[in-house]
Amino acid sequence: MALSTKMGGIWKTPNRVSIKVSGAWRDVQQIYARVGGGWRPIWSTAPTMRKGSVWGSNSYVSKQSDHVECYAYNPSTGGGEAAVVTSIPVDLTNVTNVIFDFELEGSSHIQSDGIFIASTDQMGGGGTYNARTYRGSLTTRTTISLSVSSLSGSYYLRAHASNNSGVSTWKRVRLYRILLDSKEIWNASVGGSYI
Repeated sequence: MALSTKMGGIWKTPNRVSIKVSGAWRDVQQIYARVGGGWRPIWSTAPTMRKGSVWGSNSYVSKQSDHVECYAYNPSTGGGEAAVVTSIPVDLTNVTNVIFDFELEGSSHIQSDGIFIASTDQMGGGGTYNARTYRGSLTTRTTISLSVSSLSGSYYLRAHASNNSGVSTWKRVRLYRILLDSKEIWNASVGGSYI
């Protein structure tokens, strides 16, 4: 990830970054940011998403140009789940709501859901959470708010497509963006947003 600065309304990437130490300019070799009480290289602090828990013979997670798709379906036995999760925990201290920008498709409004979670468990299923909300009704692109005002510290954010029904039921979540209150922290259309 390149370090950039906005100059005259245009984002520019510098060739080198220098800092003045004891009166002399020196090249910066690494930049660190404090995250969750510890210092980490700046490139590792921007949230990216990765595949989370997936079960069901036809369930999958797939990166598309402007969203990540989670598809839950098991034609053999019914049920299924597919999730996408932040690659690093996100500090939710002083955050009221995590907002998920998503779309929900499926074969039915019932017996399957889009589930949105904050959890200390990165790879947990839809039933493992510290805060959770869900939507069963199919919808075009919209947002849903997950209340996290009672949480403090760092948590993984997950979106799940969940099918808890028969062999003919499927659910698809398309996740576009994640915001903390009104601040966007992840956007699927940005390069490098999914690993």
